[in-house]
Amino acid sequence: MKIVIWGHPLYSHTHSYVHQGYYKGFKSLGHEVYWFHDDDYPEDFDFSDTLFIGEGFADKKIPINDTSTYFIMYLPDPRKYDGAKRLVDVRLTAVNFKDHIIEWSFDKDVYQSKGPSVWFKPKTDEIIRMKNDYIDVEIPDYDKMCISWASDLLPEEINFDDMYMERENAIYFCGTISAHGVCENWSNWEPFIEQCSENGIDFHCNDVWSNPLSFDEVRRQAQKSILGADIRSKEHVKQRLVTCRVFKNVSYGHMGMTNSEQIYQEMDGNCIYNPDPAALFHDGMANRENYNLIRQGMQYVKENHTYINRCKSVLQIYEEGR
Repeated sequence: MKIVIWGHPLYSHTHSYVHQGYYKGFKSLGHEVYWFHDDDYPEDFDFSDTLFIGEGFADKKIPINDTSTYFIMYLPDPRKYDGAKRLVDVRLTAVNFKDHIIEWSFDKDVYQSKGPSVWFKPKTDEIIRMKNDYIDVEIPDYDKMCISWASDLLPEEINFDDMYMERENAIYFCGTISAHGVCENWSNWEPFIEQCSENGIDFHCNDVWSNPLSFDEVRRQAQKSILGADIRSKEHVKQRLVTCRVFKNVSYGHMGMTNSEQIYQEMDGNCIYNPDPAALFHDGMANRENYNLIRQGMQYVKENHTYINRCKSVLQIYEEGR
């Protein structure tokens, strides 16, 4: 079995960070792994009997064959994979979620747990309706996997001494802060940033879209920050969407901080939660040297929220469907 990551080149798109996580995780587990994209792939490569990891808006030239399995996220039209041995539609865990591709709610009662933050629902004999901005058709049901992303560090790269690193009197946030769109998050970040200013802490934000940074640089900037904060948008909080930033910040040696109850639960309480971003700032400052809780969080991420966990779950789903 070969594993092929097919999608955005590293740093060209935010989803490329997910691909890097998979690539790094599968390589660490000792698998034969390749990473190609539509503009760079070998014409003479044997793509048979392959486990593909892909993204539905970066798969124009992905080779489709009847011996391979495809784990594809953001899937506008599943019919593209009619010639595949197996298709697994990859989705994030969220409730009352609606965008230009899907409208759905994740329900743990109808999914099977396949490891930390990974859930699976095998296809049925039913005909389902697929309606989005691209298609409106009835098609046979297909496998679905729900997943939360993870820290970019492998378990052995998580260093518990990092919790004692010297911090600056500043926060360096390497992510998206937007005042527009359905997932605007400025209205939740603004009261947090105001508290930073009122308490003499500089706040800096690097826009990942205009200035993508390497994993090492993101980690360096996070580690020199006085707090490792994650503020979810109102829409993300309502949808109970779990993202990877808390897992990353914790693995870098920070106290986990979130305004999302669902993320707090995903961390099994091994972090700080407050739905009020302004109050979350003060909770974080009061606990930023709570080394017992920081250690518990780091240990929890090490055991449950790296791409080793996610890759093992994908491999389990793959093997069970062979």
